[in-house]
Amino acid sequence: MRTALLRITLTTVLATAAAFGTGTLTASAATGTVVTDSGAGVTIRSGNATSFGSVGTQPNGPVEIDCQIYGEPVTGKFGRSLVWDHVPGKGYISDSYVNTGSSGLVAPLCTSNPRADKAIAWYAARNGSTAFQGYCEMAAENSYGKTAIWASAKADWNDAIARGVAHRGDLNPPKGALVFWDLAAPYGHVGVARGDGYFWATSVNGKIGLAKLPYFSSYLGWAYPNF
Repeated sequence: MRTALLRITLTTVLATAAAFGTGTLTASAATGTVVTDSGAGVTIRSGNATSFGSVGTQPNGPVEIDCQIYGEPVTGKFGRSLVWDHVPGKGYISDSYVNTGSSGLVAPLCTSNPRADKAIAWYAARNGSTAFQGYCEMAAENSYGKTAIWASAKADWNDAIARGVAHRGDLNPPKGALVFWDLAAPYGHVGVARGDGYFWATSVNGKIGLAKLPYFSSYLGWAYPNF
């Protein structure tokens, strides 16, 4: 009776996790198929952006994916994607060249995020600087090695809303996510989350600094950078 009850309980929990998409008990490595027009395969990089160095090539065909992470958007065989797949023992490849049967995540979220680490280090190296006062969006983009993508933080946030990926009011953004406020109308304000409840941004006591969320008033939420 006790064994049967345990089996029923476990089955119920698994079914509930599947129904709500939590992945708590079902998350595991996945497989996909690399497809490129050239047939030469896709570049494996040391991080989740094209700015990271090549560490090899993943040939066309089946590939194992042990985890996935959001990173630089890349347009490939399967459209534009912010998702990067980690190939065990090798590195990262853009999911835009991998057929996984889904445009979203099919494997657990990677615990490391090399691109976010670089963005956070960019801010930390400029701690106390006033050079970007009034240019919060430029600072956020520059931290990711980009520039002149959005005219303002509010335009960046509105893009996230339009794509259906804005996490409104969520005070627990993952490392590297952009965090937004409805300040300095109509421009808004933006920073980069450190992943532990703190964020880097301009205008923290009048300079680039680290603060605990929400810090400013009119917090909007967070989204992964679309650049």
